[in-house]
Amino acid sequence: MGEISMGYVLLAVHIFIVIIAFILKKIGILKVDYLMMVVLVCIPFWGMISAVIVSIMIRNNLVGRNSGDLEVMHGGIEESQSLYVEAPEGENVVPLEDALIMDDSATKRSVMLDVLMSDTSGYISVLSQARMNEDAEVVHYATTAMVEVSKEYELKLQEYSSEYARDPEKEGLLDEYIMFLEQYISSNIIQGQLLEIQKNTLMQLLMEKVHRNPSPETYERFIVTLLNNKQFSIADEALRSMEKAYPNDDRSFKLRFRYYYETGSGIELRDMVSRVKNSKEYYSREIRDLVSLWDSSDKENSA
Repeated sequence: MGEISMGYVLLAVHIFIVIIAFILKKIGILKVDYLMMVVLVCIPFWGMISAVIVSIMIRNNLVGRNSGDLEVMHGGIEESQSLYVEAPEGENVVPLEDALIMDDSATKRSVMLDVLMSDTSGYISVLSQARMNEDAEVVHYATTAMVEVSKEYELKLQEYSSEYARDPEKEGLLDEYIMFLEQYISSNIIQGQLLEIQKNTLMQLLMEKVHRNPSPETYERFIVTLLNNKQFSIADEALRSMEKAYPNDDRSFKLRFRYYYETGSGIELRDMVSRVKNSKEYYSREIRDLVSLWDSSDKENSA
């Protein structure tokens, strides 16, 4: 009976410690992420001690200090991310991508721990790469982090969806929702049917953006998304509206050029090239370079 009573006492103490930890995190004293909180909940006493140590290290910039070297580039074609961390054997600084292909488990695990202690949402493409690593522990770290990031994205998506349904005219909400969906889709977190649903939602939001605030920039953003998703008939219709509204804008020409190229409309492409080459009207240097490049390539392929 005494052992049972002692067990209940220890359980009560652990629950009390967990509650205190969540309160400290909420008010900002305990500087750890939710992954560390899971460790705290699952490991009595030592979990709290580890969380306090990590929090102290974070406050003194001893953990995740190299996150400033992370370079994230979001583009229409590719996303590149790099995280630089110190290798444990010396003072050399290595990028995460290089660390993952090294035959050095200690370095790879050290890198992944640094990622887990930082804001994992910034390292999505690298984490995806790490999940394919041959080191089981690295794969486990990466998978755990990706699950956490995925949950955060899903919660944020629900917030935006609900808020937009309640008040679609709210100032700035449409732009925020569009930017979030663009980031979510490019993150490679979602696949299959869910990915297609979010792509369709993004295209609808961009169409609404064009209706509310028509400009060459909003048209271009909408049409590029349509072309990326092979929605050629809608892209053609949007392009016609853009060309009518902004006939002399270079973006209209380049988007039409891309549209003909991606739909295999060789005759129409040659007509555009011929019109630029033979016209006495002004065309920008960028347009003339594009036409010249395509014309040279076309002649080489025909030879």
